[in-house]
Amino acid sequence: MEPRKYAWIVPGRLAVAERPGGAGRSHNRERRAGELDWWRAQGVGAIVSALRTRHCLAEYVDVDFVVRWHPLRTPEQAHEEMPDLVQEVRELLDADPDGAVLVHSDMANEWLAAIDASLRLGLRLSRTARGALRAAAADGLPVGSLATSIVGPPTSAAA
Repeated sequence: MEPRKYAWIVPGRLAVAERPGGAGRSHNRERRAGELDWWRAQGVGAIVSALRTRHCLAEYVDVDFVVRWHPLRTPEQAHEEMPDLVQEVRELLDADPDGAVLVHSDMANEWLAAIDASLRLGLRLSRTARGALRAAAADGLPVGSLATSIVGPPTSAAA
């Protein structure tokens, strides 16, 4: 079952998405299982969760995904700790040159846009915060003051 809301940052290697199975109270176990099967078929072998809680991490491990947890709780904390999340993703990509990594938050909102943009900056896929945020918006993610505060203020340089 193909997920409803996701974007490949690096096709076949790095994706961001809402939580497999859907967000919040609308989360569905059967949908989660179907989406995890779909991600596995796309080559994903590792999942990095940015949820505030450990929801579903054990389930990911049970179906043989490598799992990392980087909870993002407040914009200030996320701004400080996003480099650690990016470094973890880089290490997972390096550890499995043929595999893919999925990074998710609860839903496709500004938190996910901040993750998308931070990954682009940290992996040097974008030169500036402004360019990275534009790319997140092009991925269909909402970019506003929350995402901007987490990624950092855009510079005046062109992306």
